[in-house]
Amino acid sequence: MKKRKMVKWSLLAGVTLLLTACGSGEATNKDSVYELSFNIQVPSTHKFHTEVVEPWAKLVEEETEGKVKVNIYNSGALGTLSTAYEDIQGGVYDIGYVSPSLHPDTELFPLSIGDLPFGISDPFDSTAVLKPFMEKYMAESLEEVIPVGISGTDSYQLYSEDPVETIHDVKNKKIIASGYQRVDLIELWGGVPVSLGLEEIYTSLDRNTVNQATYTSIGAVGLKLYEVSPYLTKIDMGNTALLFLMNKNSFKSLPADLQKLFEDELGPKFETMNSELYSSASENAINEFDKAVSEDGGRVITLSEKDLQSFKEPAKVVWDDWVKLANDKGFDGQEMMDFFTKTLEEEGLTLPY
Repeated sequence: MKKRKMVKWSLLAGVTLLLTACGSGEATNKDSVYELSFNIQVPSTHKFHTEVVEPWAKLVEEETEGKVKVNIYNSGALGTLSTAYEDIQGGVYDIGYVSPSLHPDTELFPLSIGDLPFGISDPFDSTAVLKPFMEKYMAESLEEVIPVGISGTDSYQLYSEDPVETIHDVKNKKIIASGYQRVDLIELWGGVPVSLGLEEIYTSLDRNTVNQATYTSIGAVGLKLYEVSPYLTKIDMGNTALLFLMNKNSFKSLPADLQKLFEDELGPKFETMNSELYSSASENAINEFDKAVSEDGGRVITLSEKDLQSFKEPAKVVWDDWVKLANDKGFDGQEMMDFFTKTLEEEGLTLPY
């Protein structure tokens, strides 16, 4: 019994020390080396880790001549995506990314416009459209965090246990969705939206507690969804905006020259690396999915223009509701929407309705 208690208290002490170290709100300085914790939601095998975060961490160490070391925590070890904004603000970890649509009741609400369904699909477009939007409407609102960059994922597709070829095939189906706009859209389709963390998607599909899931093609391959959902319907539902942030105290604890390096070079480089991954690899991921399921009768489904439009048309309600919600929060929702759609048009993008 005494031995069990000693082990229990040893484990508790270890966890406490880890959280204390990661939650100090300052870059840990060991022998003149500043250590920054970077929490990401995906496993170390995911392309976002292997082709973006890990290479960027090495770049940081090289460009700072070893003065800064980035420690990566995978699979949401220090916190989930749903609490990411609060965690970065509070210094639970130093660097991370947030999906603004998961934080509609915070200062990030304006950026949730980037997740409106069938609006932005390419991460480079996320940067081009949302950066001026953020500068116009959020320049003074972020107090405890420093923006490192803004980009996005690749576009969301629909994954299912049975073929989805028309909008009728989603009626009354339990469908995994993240972000309140996608949740609202699925309800308008007649589906039943289910909000789950990334770590729960595979298991829920495998156990048939849900029928379908909306997720990116790169993410789906990373989670091996082809093992549990043999059908992918190409719907290009739009992507998720990703805002990369650093805790303000952690940033300010760095010497001035390193702060400038992060602002001028390292932050924009991370932004570009993320966009390059999600822009170039999505089609390959869809092909990889198709190859993985074809032997067992699964396939990638391309909808007719008429059927695709039936999925898009309800999006107008979601866009209109965003304006109303912005007004309720004290913004001029129509002015923000006009600025957003004008920027979309300048980037050669069109509205879905």
